[in-house]
Amino acid sequence: MADFKKLRESKTQPTVIDPIAIFRRLPPIPGFKDIYTSQAEVLSDWFNRRNERDLVIKLHTGGGKTLVALLIAQSILNEHREPVIYLSPTDQLVEQTLAKAKEYNIPAVGYGKNFAEEFLSGKSVLICTYQALFNGISRFGVRGIKPALSVAAIILDDAHVAFSTMRDIFTLRLERINNQEDYASLTNIFRSDFEKLGKLGTFDDIVSGKPASGILEVPYWSWKARSEQARELLRYKADDYKFVWPFLRDNFNYCHCLINQNTFVITPIFPFVDIIPTFADCPRRIFMSATISDDSAIVRTFDANPDSISKPITSHSLAGVSERMILAPELMSFSEKDVSNILQELVKEIPKNKMGTVILVPSKVAAQQWQNIAIHSDTPEKVAIDVKKLQEGTSYGPFVFANRYDGIDLPGSACRLLVLSGLPRGSSEYDQYRANTFAGGSELTSTLAQRIEQGMGRGARGSGDYCVVILTGQELTAWVGRSASLKFLTRSTRAQLEMGVEISKNATNKEYLYETIMQCLNREKDWIEYHAETLAELTESEEEDKNSLTQAAVERKVFKLIRDGYFEKAIHKLEKYWQDSAELDIKNRGWLKQQAARAAYYWEKTDLSQQLQQQAYADNYNLLRPQVIPPYVALTNPGRQAEAIVDQISNYKLHRRGYMLWFRQTISDLVPEAPANRFEEALEYLGLMLGFRAERPEKIYAKGPDVLWLLDDKLGLVIEAKSRKYENNPLNKDNYGQLLTSVEWFKKEYPTYSCIPVSVHPNINTTKAIVVNDSKALTLNKLNQLITDIGLLIKELCESKVSEEQLVIRCEQFLAQSKLKPELLVEEYLIPFSVAET
Repeated sequence: MADFKKLRESKTQPTVIDPIAIFRRLPPIPGFKDIYTSQAEVLSDWFNRRNERDLVIKLHTGGGKTLVALLIAQSILNEHREPVIYLSPTDQLVEQTLAKAKEYNIPAVGYGKNFAEEFLSGKSVLICTYQALFNGISRFGVRGIKPALSVAAIILDDAHVAFSTMRDIFTLRLERINNQEDYASLTNIFRSDFEKLGKLGTFDDIVSGKPASGILEVPYWSWKARSEQARELLRYKADDYKFVWPFLRDNFNYCHCLINQNTFVITPIFPFVDIIPTFADCPRRIFMSATISDDSAIVRTFDANPDSISKPITSHSLAGVSERMILAPELMSFSEKDVSNILQELVKEIPKNKMGTVILVPSKVAAQQWQNIAIHSDTPEKVAIDVKKLQEGTSYGPFVFANRYDGIDLPGSACRLLVLSGLPRGSSEYDQYRANTFAGGSELTSTLAQRIEQGMGRGARGSGDYCVVILTGQELTAWVGRSASLKFLTRSTRAQLEMGVEISKNATNKEYLYETIMQCLNREKDWIEYHAETLAELTESEEEDKNSLTQAAVERKVFKLIRDGYFEKAIHKLEKYWQDSAELDIKNRGWLKQQAARAAYYWEKTDLSQQLQQQAYADNYNLLRPQVIPPYVALTNPGRQAEAIVDQISNYKLHRRGYMLWFRQTISDLVPEAPANRFEEALEYLGLMLGFRAERPEKIYAKGPDVLWLLDDKLGLVIEAKSRKYENNPLNKDNYGQLLTSVEWFKKEYPTYSCIPVSVHPNINTTKAIVVNDSKALTLNKLNQLITDIGLLIKELCESKVSEEQLVIRCEQFLAQSKLKPELLVEEYLIPFSVAET
């Protein structure tokens, strides 16, 4: 018998390094004729740029990213004969990649107790998780602790979803449930600091474990002054944090400290990737990514070269773009109750046709609304088992997965109906912190867009695959309807959303919706051709967000300057950037000024630090309140009420009903059960929805009323929110005194205005000890009436098809017949107080 293996090995062959040529020489892959045009494009481009240190390669979800990455790995092995590492976010994906490598006949080994000789000798690529490389006792080496292994290249698969994984790797998280005493000791270190900031009530609510009490960042000045106490306490438990402690123990000054009701968290401003020399000194780092428009997180997370990242390698072909019918029932002419019932029927019906049905929700709490009709996979192990059932066709669900917007692949009939329920805000403490800090800004919008794209990518995996995607939940649907959100989605997703809105216009009953969905699932020719033709019209390339990349590069450079002690240079670099960047989002500008304030404080320039922190806070009130609060800046006079109302609706160009959903979501917090902060925020937004100027002076400046409404150029409402008082409790002397103090503040800041003191109160009763004069009550009944009346106006405007100019006229007509104009609103909804009968 001939030994063909021996003959093949003994044959002298030229070393092939072109990845496409490598593919041509592989043994035939069953069921795989050739690589896609899109794969060949990116492989050719990579080969021409292969000596650049940091490269991003983008392919559509399901576009064969794994094969491309493995061919690149083999090319580097052939050229350099040095080790190559391939990183995946999860153990499950590592196993999938090893299986693919075996299928493609590309030599690969897994991560074991010892490094395989084939890996060390540069004959096989090592496939492992991010955690295997990045940990404080890494076998690859840790700077200053253990010698590093040199490698020719590192390929980072799913780089666009690895950011939360990487942050977790560098984060110390002390869980309250397992460490009650330590949690109490650590949080108590900073109690007096929050008292000085006027945040003692919030702090006490959080550490006492009150639900929905929020998250607090320890101010950097407090953290610098007291972190040694925290370090000393944690040092004795370092073995419990052995994978992260070596990263943090000398770097507390360059971390955020976050506190919520469940955890005490220390997380770096940016991951300390330089502590792992194998990565930091690697000559070739290839980031495999989906087709997203903002790669700034790659720069922030991995300290990648922004110049190379700004020129990603991607295909201009739409090959690999999955067919998706994206529908949002809340944008259709259904009632809220009808939507819920219709979706429940759908997710029960589709699996009967042997079509996988999956529901993605942002949290375990959100999964509960589906638990009566879907199987909740509530652990990683159960998720893996249930995903396998879907993939193998032994079950079609419906399954509900919490916060699994990445890392699961559901090709073919494994998922034909995918429901995204709720806005995927992220579940970690850092996610919550960023969401609070950048609320309403482009930074958060970009992050949410990426999670939504990731979620939608679970159900259809590449060219030839298809599924129906249902977007549901007021917050998610309102987000999608907002014009500012759409620019952060890929061009193919935007087109599919617009198709969905267009085909939904006539959806007035569940039968129409079901029949429309089945046109996709039953492969009706008209739908397939309509989808293909619409996508074919997309000829422009995805545009990289250069501004975000530039800002990320500045932030990373400044982070290094601060760690190296070059505080003045760091401040100058930040100042130059925010002064020169006309396009800079105001929330981001505040964030950069806070970084400069931190640098000044570490430089021991406390006056400069205070000044910069005041500027930061003026730009973004969600940042740390400065120790010396900046002077009050009066609101500008309101313009025409109708124009102000329509201006807000005009932000929802995809579908005006999106604004109505945002209204409903917002006013859901105007109930006594809502936390005080959220109630006051919703009351502020209600004023804006009415076309007035509105803000929360007490939150921003620690003085003035809870909420201020300027109704026109001469009248203001000074509002104190006492909605959480018991129903029969009267307005007492302390409550009234607080209201009078706010009135005096208003008279000082708005000397040309008159004002009406208003207490949002369960009733109109007062104690005998006070004389309320012209003060008014906005009772919960009257508040609900006001909400109903503004809701009717918004519904009328959002369902109108006229132009914006005509919409202003229609709004004026509605206001003229309503009680919502300033002069009538006071009479209709505000009631005089009276002394309670005894």
